[in-house]
Amino acid sequence: MKKFFLILLSISICIPVLGQGKLIESSADKRPLWIKRDVDRYDVMKVVQESTISLNDARNKAFEELTNFATNAITTYVLRTHVEGADAAQIREKVANSQYIKNISELTSIQTYWEHRLVKKQNVYYYYILYNFNDTEKKKVALEINMEDFQSKLE
Repeated sequence: MKKFFLILLSISICIPVLGQGKLIESSADKRPLWIKRDVDRYDVMKVVQESTISLNDARNKAFEELTNFATNAITTYVLRTHVEGADAAQIREKVANSQYIKNISELTSIQTYWEHRLVKKQNVYYYYILYNFNDTEKKKVALEINMEDFQSKLE
């Protein structure tokens, strides 16, 4: 009976390891610690996307998700703090055209990491982004947009 439970325990420990698939290549020798940790309490954002097409596809999806999240968060913040009634579509367009959103890239991220794994005989690409996005960044973009509105009303 002990042997049965020992074998069952060994198998249950090995199953999660096998679910990740075989690592073929990655951007670093050692996987960064932030990938497995919750980073919300550090005022940074973690994004992960996967693709079965290519690494570039996973990268594009990850940056698209990051850009959409930042645009939506900033638009919501601006709409909540805007003094006058504003059109949500116009605010979203201004946020999307702001310098902060345009600058979202690998160069402005804190760290990026990618992996190419073989999962069930299929190539899977994972792309991770650690990005500095917090309330201060939202307030900066909101201030930029409000200043543009103020200057356009003066002209």
